Amino acid sequence: MALIGMTSTSATASRPAPRRRSRAKARPPRAYAVICAELRGLGGLVLEQALLDGTEAPLASLCEWADRLALELGVDGVGQPAHYRGLLHAIVEMNKRAEAHHAELVASGPVRTGTIAAA
Repeated sequence: MALIGMTSTSATASRPAPRRRSRAKARPPRAYAVICAELRGLGGLVLEQALLDGTEAPLASLCEWADRLALELGVDGVGQPAHYRGLLHAIVEMNKRAEAHHAELVASGPVRTGTIAAA
């Protein structure tokens, strides 16, 4: 049912346009524990593949996933290993580097003062 004296185009033109959310908003960094949990999940997947056929070339998407996690952890990535066993070893080494890097960051963090720090 149309309103008298209004056409369909004038009725739609009077409504305000819906607000569009900005896509340029940066995501906050993820927690270290969350990234490590994802790295363990990736390591489990690669372990299964290495046990099935360790000499097969790994999927490029798995190597890209590991490199993205390395970037978030602030360490060197795994690159493109020749086989799943090499990718598994590279993920283990990347995890060791990430733990050492995180320990350095925590140790060089702000110095706390007060009764809690003295205890």
